[in-house]
Amino acid sequence: MAASTLLEKLEQVIPGFHGYRQRALLREDDALVRGRVASMLDSAKGRVERMIVVMRKKNIGAALRLDDLRLELIKASQMLKHAKRDGPFEKGEVDERVLEELLKCDYDLVHLALRVVERVVNLSMSLEDREFMDKLNETINIVYELENCIKKREEIISVSKAV
Repeated sequence: MAASTLLEKLEQVIPGFHGYRQRALLREDDALVRGRVASMLDSAKGRVERMIVVMRKKNIGAALRLDDLRLELIKASQMLKHAKRDGPFEKGEVDERVLEELLKCDYDLVHLALRVVERVVNLSMSLEDREFMDKLNETINIVYELENCIKKREEIISVSKAV
């Protein structure tokens, strides 16, 4: 996908995002992306917590698995909120290739977070236990993908520090 298309899609989801085009705003763009995705994950976590309360009365196994999802959402959100803020963004010195990689990674991150939120909303509409557990496990796997994307993003940023 072209960088301009990714940028347009990210600008629709993250108000104020500049796409790392302005060197002086690199740090702010980074914070906007991390903050928006963390907010989406926190919102999903809130829905999961409400589902846990209801599910404890119906199916304790599903409630425990929902708690696993809740913990993964907390972990991913914290990874974003407490990411290192030093390095290339401080000085505005980042290679153009690195910015393109970061833009793609940000798009993937936002896309995965939106999928997680959508899946969590759809979880509450599932009635049959087996279908619910299948959707729940799929949602947890998406959160794992998201965590890997966060790690990849941090790698991109840390490698750009070394350059």
